[in-house]
Amino acid sequence: MLRAIRNQLRAAVPPILLLAITYYFGWNAVHGQSGLEMQRVQKRELAQAIARNDAVAAEQAAWQTKIADLSSQSIHRDMLDEQARAVLNLANPSDLVIDLSTPKAAQ
Repeated sequence: MLRAIRNQLRAAVPPILLLAITYYFGWNAVHGQSGLEMQRVQKRELAQAIARNDAVAAEQAAWQTKIADLSSQSIHRDMLDEQARAVLNLANPSDLVIDLSTPKAAQ
């Protein structure tokens, strides 16, 4: 009887061992460091990083355009004057100013 149990164990060990190895590699293929779930997470993070990069690149391009417009080689005097007046909330004494607010009698 002991010999029969021993023979059955010898016959069962290789398939059990192969199933355990298969389970180990299968689990790592899905949940491991380079598994399918991690690839999904990395793709999502990559898409977010690309979106942030595109936003920063657009902002950088806008700033480079502003800097190029204000550089001494391509400065537009009227643009500079307009920006200075808008920032300082001032007008030139020779400017004609028309008040477009509604009169109080019309309200």
